[in-house]
Amino acid sequence: MQKRMRIKRIELFHLQMPLNFTFKTSQTSLKHRETMVIRAVDELGNTGYGEVVAFREPFYTTETITDSKWVLRNRYIPQLLPVEINHPFLLHERMDLRYPMAIAGLENALLDLYAKRNGKSIMELVFSEATRDRIEAGMVLGDLDISTLVRQIDLYRGEGYTRFKIKIKPEDGFSKLKFIREKYPDLKLLADANKSYEYHQVDELKKLDGLQLLCIEEPLARFDFTVYQKLQEEINIPICLDESIQTITDLERAVQYKACKVLNIKVGRIGGMYYAKQMIELCRKNRIRYWIGSMVESGISKILHVHLASLQDTYIPGDLSSSGRYFPKDIIDPEIIVENGMIQVPKGWGLGVKINESALQAYTIDHERIGEKDELD
Repeated sequence: MQKRMRIKRIELFHLQMPLNFTFKTSQTSLKHRETMVIRAVDELGNTGYGEVVAFREPFYTTETITDSKWVLRNRYIPQLLPVEINHPFLLHERMDLRYPMAIAGLENALLDLYAKRNGKSIMELVFSEATRDRIEAGMVLGDLDISTLVRQIDLYRGEGYTRFKIKIKPEDGFSKLKFIREKYPDLKLLADANKSYEYHQVDELKKLDGLQLLCIEEPLARFDFTVYQKLQEEINIPICLDESIQTITDLERAVQYKACKVLNIKVGRIGGMYYAKQMIELCRKNRIRYWIGSMVESGISKILHVHLASLQDTYIPGDLSSSGRYFPKDIIDPEIIVENGMIQVPKGWGLGVKINESALQAYTIDHERIGEKDELD
């Protein structure tokens, strides 16, 4: 029997995590990752963790980490603290989706906590189906020059990676991908355009048809379901939508217009695991292939995506690589490790990992507590 809980306190940790390299896309470049960790503490002293994956600038979606912090502090958390919780998903009945990354981080912390209280893993709590014990890792490479891309591909192929996503833009996207395909004919390869093409550049997109890409992600600068429908009719590569699909209604319209064949699911973007499950069920019903993305996030959010990628009908390996790829030190223990191209899915309760408190504290640039204090505080 699942147990009700009351949240005693929520803590917000604003982190600045240095990256091991400058991550470049057609939209931005990152030298460090600002993110926010949520710690939920219940009336028994149990803890659960989630992550708000909004960026500092609104290049990916309009929600920024400043927006997330404000709405959590002033709206979402005050609504949560006075009530007894039967299940974390019930918070979606009380809170709107104007700030999906904030609500996803809060939901994820409650799910981790609630699953631990009930002696279950995250996937046992959310999905009643078989999952894999290990998943294939996938590598994302930024908008780099071709010689650097080749060095990176050689390096990570040596670690067992077989699936690579390449960030592209119209100026040199085709030439890069053509070179890579000719050099690595058996590579699982896809492209992410990060909304960098205009529709009048459709001929540039058609050039990619002969490169056996698994999909092309978010090719068009301006989103319109009818335009995407037309584009998918004109190119053979499956179109994959990512940030253009933020709600279940968006996905229903994409299905109606046949605007895509593939969906990239990121828990933070869509508002939590509650909506991720709905989208997966809709994809299955309508033969849309889905897979699990990532957002240059800490291990708290990434390990949640590892769990989600353990579903047996995901289309391709997700954007999931080792912790050491991005950060000198992650904030989970054990860190995510890729061995022979595979990631082990944690088996413990909740997220199945512990928090590295020393790393969390070292990266924290702002910390606040909302709710009751401990007696020793």
